[in-house]
Amino acid sequence: MARPVEVRHGVWPLEMRAETAASYADEPSVDAFLAKVQRGIYPQPTRQAKCLPKWHRARLDAAIARRHGLDIAFGETVEDATALI
Repeated sequence: MARPVEVRHGVWPLEMRAETAASYADEPSVDAFLAKVQRGIYPQPTRQAKCLPKWHRARLDAAIARRHGLDIAFGETVEDATALI
């Protein structure tokens, strides 16, 4: 008997199936998430033989940050302050 998978509140895995990645990106559905993957808004998943396609959390973070005009460097969000000067 297979045990169900549970994501604890506020804890996200490093790599995610489409269902988890869609939730992480706050998309309304898996189909909406996959459509944005096809349009290049989110990255393509990593595909490996005999494994499900998976998205890495850092790649999703970088794609989301770019949409908001932010740069990701060494896992930290860095804002461009030149417009403030």
